[in-house]
Amino acid sequence: MKEIKNTEKLILFEESIKSTTKIYRQSKEDENKEKILIYTLSKGNIEYEYEGEKIKKIIIEDTEFPPFISPYGYGFSERSLNNFFRYNFNDDKIDTITLSETKSSSRKKNHLILSYDDMEFLLRSINQEQRACNDTKKILIKNLIVSIFPEVNFDYSETNNNKDLILRNLNDKLIDKLTADEIQKLGEFYVKATRKFKAGHIIKKMTAGLMKNAQILSLQEIILKYEKLLSENPVESEWQKFFDEYITLFDSRYVHKINYKNIATGITKYPDLVLVDIYGYIDFYELKKSGTDLIQYDNSHKTWYWSKDVSMVIAQVSDYLQKSKEHALNYAKAIKDETETDSEKGLEVNIINPRAIIVIGHTKQLDTEKKRNHFKNLRESLKDIEFVLYDELLERLKNLLDTVKIDK
Repeated sequence: MKEIKNTEKLILFEESIKSTTKIYRQSKEDENKEKILIYTLSKGNIEYEYEGEKIKKIIIEDTEFPPFISPYGYGFSERSLNNFFRYNFNDDKIDTITLSETKSSSRKKNHLILSYDDMEFLLRSINQEQRACNDTKKILIKNLIVSIFPEVNFDYSETNNNKDLILRNLNDKLIDKLTADEIQKLGEFYVKATRKFKAGHIIKKMTAGLMKNAQILSLQEIILKYEKLLSENPVESEWQKFFDEYITLFDSRYVHKINYKNIATGITKYPDLVLVDIYGYIDFYELKKSGTDLIQYDNSHKTWYWSKDVSMVIAQVSDYLQKSKEHALNYAKAIKDETETDSEKGLEVNIINPRAIIVIGHTKQLDTEKKRNHFKNLRESLKDIEFVLYDELLERLKNLLDTVKIDK
């Protein structure tokens, strides 16, 4: 074994046995002077030792090292690439990588063949990503200085202006990570971009797709929040906040919410929500806790009847309906006056046979066929009053999401 190279930190040794040559390294800081095998040169190939958890060998189909492999035995020169193959490659059957200048990338049994062209493209992409990241960091620092110290001679700059980087990240996985607001911002940007080329057909197609994606994201977000509330059985005011914020997003019948408390109605008790549908008709919503008892048993008559809480809410919404019918013209005028602005006319509504929707309870209470039948009869006996159970509404939301995904 003879010494062939002496660097600042390492000594390289060569051992030749017939047609095979082995190259070792020794660290000058190693008191034991241990020699570690770097690679074996045999039959025109370099068999390179690799210390990966799964991958133990790299075969280089050449007698010279490609620029992306360390000749001193430390693996790939690019750290993130090296860490990936060393620690994150979890295919139990892969234990060897072959690097080839002439072959296409492919898999053969227990090893991967990677072409030089693919490796060089990958490294260019990684380097471009790193440069873009470094540029973004510089811009963020500069923008902070500008915002705090405007007198400093820097200009504010937008980040992420690398075209290739942006296009590379526009994939289906990104859609699931974006919020509806972010989708909208992307849509507005794309519409402006396509206008540059006066491509109206592209704008229409793209806008439809973006609207569909935004609808899916909105519904997914709404369902998650709804399920959380349903599991917590919160106070009625929490349900009111949820419906006030989201109902026009998941129920397309409704186009307006009315701040009923600002309208002179002659009553002191107000519905939780007053909604106007696409035809100008009004619905009153009353929200109760999801854990509210729905029905109770009458031993003497062997039947089920409304619980006390449900009877009270029925009486409450019946009062809304009666008063709205008695004062229909005055209510309609008051709503129009209240919703009128400097630039828009007030809302024209129809208070003709308005409906009351009571959102309350859960089907888990109806745990026998007799209970379900009695509840159905009680439910259908009410005129202009509709009962919606919280888990029924959740099921509607999930069905709506499935329909939107299919239509997509």
